Amino acid sequence: MATLKFYLADKGAEKTNIYFFLNYGAYEFKNGKKKYLPFKYFINEAIEPKNWNSELGRVKQTKSFRQFPEFNARLQAIEDEALTILRKLQNDNIKVTHELLRSKLDNIFKAEKIGKNKTTEKVTDSIDYYLTTKIANKHTAKTFVTVKRNLLDYESDYKICLTFDKITIDFNTNFIHWLKHKYRLAPNTIGARIKTIKTVMRDAYERGLHTNTDFSKKAFVKPKEETKAVYLNDLELMKMLYLDLSDDKKLGNVRDWFLIAAYSGLRFSDFSRLTKDNIKDGNITIKTQKTGAEVVIPLHSVVVSILEKHDYNLPKVINNLKFNEYLKDVCRMAKINEIIIIDETKGDLKYSKSVPKHNLIGAHTARRSFATNAYKAGVPVLQIMKLTGHKTETEFLKYIRISEQENADILRGHPFFKIEQKK
Repeated sequence: MATLKFYLADKGAEKTNIYFFLNYGAYEFKNGKKKYLPFKYFINEAIEPKNWNSELGRVKQTKSFRQFPEFNARLQAIEDEALTILRKLQNDNIKVTHELLRSKLDNIFKAEKIGKNKTTEKVTDSIDYYLTTKIANKHTAKTFVTVKRNLLDYESDYKICLTFDKITIDFNTNFIHWLKHKYRLAPNTIGARIKTIKTVMRDAYERGLHTNTDFSKKAFVKPKEETKAVYLNDLELMKMLYLDLSDDKKLGNVRDWFLIAAYSGLRFSDFSRLTKDNIKDGNITIKTQKTGAEVVIPLHSVVVSILEKHDYNLPKVINNLKFNEYLKDVCRMAKINEIIIIDETKGDLKYSKSVPKHNLIGAHTARRSFATNAYKAGVPVLQIMKLTGHKTETEFLKYIRISEQENADILRGHPFFKIEQKK
């Protein structure tokens, strides 16, 4: 039996769009497991999250939103219409797909909007909309603003107007070439720009503003270059732990927070919210900000010692930029100064440079260190993923940063290399 429920696009925004998931039985097999594929559809309604009942998927009665009966009636009408369309297709023995459902719903709810905006609405206008309705994080907002500025400069250089239908595979190729030579950007920076454009195009597509799907094709590429992301091994973490910072409370607090993250795997956005309430029964229990998943992490002895030092009243965490700046000072003082060779690309120029390891350490190094050290210690991958919140092994393994020498050292003790040959 088909089910439909409404959700908010961004609970942290001042006002946000509403979409529904329609489960009608579509599925695929992934890694030998059956995975259901609900149909996601944005409707032409938005609301302040404070007026929303997430359990019911409806507006709740509040003094500030007296028109809730009419609003809920519109939601019910949309739900009834969507289910009617689905039943009619099924009764007529027509194969139901996401694309077919979207087309049928768009013809009813967004016919005028599609006709009006398909070739006239600029992508930069959609970036503005996305910024005001879906982004609460200042760092993420800055990325979208930068992409908007790049697109406006591109329009100016090529004397064109980038409407939805202009974001094609040819545009993708030209835009990458333009970014590379105009700003001499690294591949990963360009890839981040393309990712943002794809996000905005997908959002506008789901809202029924265009029918251009080039952005979702494999040929619409995101440049990528392997980065020299480092981790800290147990010895280096111990250097930090036993570094005397009694005369500098600021650096001491940064060191303590980093070590908590290095022995729990939490992101900056999560460990910076950690309080005494998250510590219970020998575990850290917290709902991660990035994915909304709840993780339960056993308390490491180092974490316990730090918590006890602060009497479980953890100091306030400074902003991410300052945190990373002070963290580099801590690592330098702890003599984490191994020379790392980095290969970089700027525009068409490729070069190598030598950098002391402490200059490469940031807040996210803690999470990478946790995953790598747990992996080296023999903790099963699936169990580490339960702690880090990774959904796929592929994504998790990107965090593992062991050298060829370290890999050989680990394998040397494996039974495979201990087997004696018998005549």
